[in-house]
Amino acid sequence: MTALADFEQLDDSPAFRAVHALCERAEREIRLIDRAQPLNVAAERARLIAELRAGRAARAKLEYAPCPELSSLRAELERASVTLDALGSLGQLYAARARELTCEAELAEAIGAPDFAARAAARFPADSGVDGRAAEQMASEWAQSFSARARGSHCSDDERDAESLLSVLRRRALELGLRVRVEVRATQAAAASVGDGFIAVRPGLWHTASEVARIALHELEGHALPRMRARSERLALFRVGCAQSSEDEEGRALWLEERAGLCDAARKAELALRHLTARAVRDGASFAEAAALLGALGAEPERVVDTALRAYRGGGLGRELCYLVALSRVSRAFAEEPALAAWLARGRVSVAAARVLERAATR
Repeated sequence: MTALADFEQLDDSPAFRAVHALCERAEREIRLIDRAQPLNVAAERARLIAELRAGRAARAKLEYAPCPELSSLRAELERASVTLDALGSLGQLYAARARELTCEAELAEAIGAPDFAARAAARFPADSGVDGRAAEQMASEWAQSFSARARGSHCSDDERDAESLLSVLRRRALELGLRVRVEVRATQAAAASVGDGFIAVRPGLWHTASEVARIALHELEGHALPRMRARSERLALFRVGCAQSSEDEEGRALWLEERAGLCDAARKAELALRHLTARAVRDGASFAEAAALLGALGAEPERVVDTALRAYRGGGLGRELCYLVALSRVSRAFAEEPALAAWLARGRVSVAAARVLERAATR
């Protein structure tokens, strides 16, 4: 019997099944990314663009739903993490996930608070290591290739257009056997995003055919497909997620874009601007200061506002600071240890967790 088989047997015990249920319930209750979306994002986006076009500073006035009260959930997660730490390698993977969810619960309770951005640094920190340095170099180089956004010919939510993002996502999801709803959500910051059982599309965006192909690849094969595969895995960790798995999932999705030849100069510039804006958040810049930074780099008002709104979700989430770091980490890992790529394709597994699972599988 391999150590991985031992993991699977242990994972099926009552104690671990209770942990699975706790982590899945916690994620549903916390909903950090959803809660961090401003309620007035559409109106505020239009106002901010108009302010910039008039030569005035962009000062955001974002409104959020009331914050949840999650103290009892945090206490459950904290107790579970202490218990799990004593249960070997598998228990430690779940313990790290429980601690990550505790951090996210604390953030969900502080959305819109003055210290939200400082608190977010604990969940999405700046990386000072090799991958952080690689991310800074990519951002610096890729920002130089910035050019004004070209208007595509396909409106994102046009159901009559077979090549719109909405239509392509629905068609490709069926081809891949993905049982997900593809729906339109006006309040989200991203062009598209994957959630539990759905893929959301932001309306009113105009994409080129190559942008549609890239977004579809990113969302379907980078996010939705591994999550579908996770449902058939014996090890619930693939479904529940690991610490840093959401970041490495993004890194792998970007890696897939590069392999498919879809990460062109425009996409690289977009990622660079997001990174630089998130770094400004971490350095304490206001929304107006970050917008001014983007404007100085040559970004047009629409891109300035969209990029800044992403970074300042919740009051300064700055999650985009992790994308290029994760791309570097995933790319290095797959180059040095090719077997790790298959683990991340199977579900919500981080590079660090994939190494633990690979060692267990080969014993």
